[in-house]
Amino acid sequence: MTKVQTIVGFGAGLVTIAGTAMSLAGLTSAVPSKGEVVAVVQDRARKPVAAATVEILTPQDALVTTLTAEQDGRVVHRVKEGRYRLRVTHPQFNAESRHVEVHAGERSEIRVLLAARPAGPTVKTVMAPSPGPIRKFFRELGF
Repeated sequence: MTKVQTIVGFGAGLVTIAGTAMSLAGLTSAVPSKGEVVAVVQDRARKPVAAATVEILTPQDALVTTLTAEQDGRVVHRVKEGRYRLRVTHPQFNAESRHVEVHAGERSEIRVLLAARPAGPTVKTVMAPSPGPIRKFFRELGF
């Protein structure tokens, strides 16, 4: 073997050993498999809705996780790359659902505007008018 071949072979061996050592030590960056979902929950006036419940579901409606919106109306969660459905509920608002596509290593932000629930039916109590003196007289007589 020539001197040049020996040096090239030795150098290639060192590069291979160094690459293996770095992989084992975790010094190389791994390809991300997860992305981030950010949901911003607001009312129709675009004010944050705190304490809203945000469910992250698969396309087959399997529950991945349930989160509660912070004071700023935001929830943040890391999920595997793929399609998801967000279902947002709050006692004072109508529920809303949105679809989101999450890509590995990326952030997917979605705004969800909630409409206030309509006021419930008003209950009005109607009292029967008190009988007049003539009706009262006939009732006392048994008529």
